[in-house]
This record gives sequence, structure tokens and C-alpha cells, in this order.
Amino acid sequence: MSRPPVITVLLLAGCYTYRPLANPAPPPGERVSAQLTTEGSRDLTGQIGPEVLHVEGQVVSADSTGFDLEVLEIESYRGIRSDWHGEHVRLPRPAVAGLQVRRLSVGGTTLLGGVLAGGLYAVYRLLGGASLFEGGTGQAGGGGR
Repeated sequence: MSRPPVITVLLLAGCYTYRPLANPAPPPGERVSAQLTTEGSRDLTGQIGPEVLHVEGQVVSADSTGFDLEVLEIESYRGIRSDWHGEHVRLPRPAVAGLQVRRLSVGGTTLLGGVLAGGLYAVYRLLGGASLFEGGTGQAGGGGR
């Protein structure tokens, strides 16, 4: 297997963390998680549903009054998560208590890759190593003439 597909698979299956956003205006395309204030959650009930604590999605645009998200997931105060399919929602700045950006966790992804590689190697050895891929003669065993 060549390296680019392996790297792509590891990035897709990689571990991600959320870190506080360095600048107040997230750039378009950035994946963020916004924690809503209690009042902000109440004000947005008509758009995202009741008792929502976190809204996660891709930033479409941002300005001094708020930002537009393509929502991918919401989480309620009770910890119940609901998947969304990119619906646009406008989050006013006063409705947001905190904003975090999603980043690839290099350490976690490396650990995951090492565990996967070790597991595959263990299965390979357990099933017979190189002899697993060697072809037979195509003749059935048993009595001869």
C-alpha cells in the first residue's frame, strides 16, 4: 500500500481535540464548537431546538455581530447529541459563551496508528506470517499411487 492512502486513512480516522480559538473571528471553513449562554440557547430555540448547550459546525462567515455556521451537530444540556446536515444557523456574539476550534491531535493520531499497525502485525503473525500469502500447488492432499 502506498503512503498517501495510508496517510489519508489515518487523518480521516485520526483523533481530534477542541482548543480555544485564538482570534475572535473564525475564518470561513474552520470547524468550531460554540458553547451557548443560557439566554442565547433560549433565543435560538426556534432555530436549533430547546436546551442546546453546544453547536458544532463549519464557519460560513463571521463579522462583529456574530457568525453563520453550517451545523453538523448539536448537544443538549442533558448530553444528548443530534446530527445535522449542514443547515445554516446565525449565532449572534452575545449568544456564545465560548468558542473552540477543532484541531488534529498529532499525539493521539500517532498512538492510534501505532496500535492499528501493531494489531495488524499481530494478526499477520498469528495467521502464519509470509506463508499465509504463499500459493499452494493446487493439488489436494491425500493418498498417492
